[in-house]
Amino acid sequence: MCCCDKPNVNGELGYKWQPNDRPSVRRPDPPILTGHDTLLHDEPGRCGGQDSHCHHYRVIGGTWLALLYKNGGGEGRIRLSNSKAMRPILDALDSNGRYWLLNSIYHAYDDGKMNGAGRMDEEWRRAAVEKRIKTRKLPHNRGVKVWREPERIQEHVADVA
Repeated sequence: MCCCDKPNVNGELGYKWQPNDRPSVRRPDPPILTGHDTLLHDEPGRCGGQDSHCHHYRVIGGTWLALLYKNGGGEGRIRLSNSKAMRPILDALDSNGRYWLLNSIYHAYDDGKMNGAGRMDEEWRRAAVEKRIKTRKLPHNRGVKVWREPERIQEHVADVA
């Protein structure tokens, strides 16, 4: 929970975790760059309207763009674009606007991933109950093939009296 007196960015004096804390500096905690990453934007966590101190974003790329993120749940990469078209848009934003846009992209991605996984789990659970999950060993100990048979559509036949 953020109790900062005014909006601030990690690395600046002003961060307060509890209302009675003295203002301090929250250290930026960026996602790790690999040897071939070209850093375009580095946006440490911040607050202002909502507490987002634990999310740090970086945009990397060249002819393509990717969003690197790090938060309490770990770190990862999200492909933003296969072209340079988005780069001038991100470049035109100030740091605060760019941070909140990247934050929105991250949360939309995370929500989609969680919702998709939930739907897939439900489909496999339903297939298990209906005994539609099939398996077959592959030859030469190459593993096992697993699939779901399609749902049967039951026709409702009206009683003819």
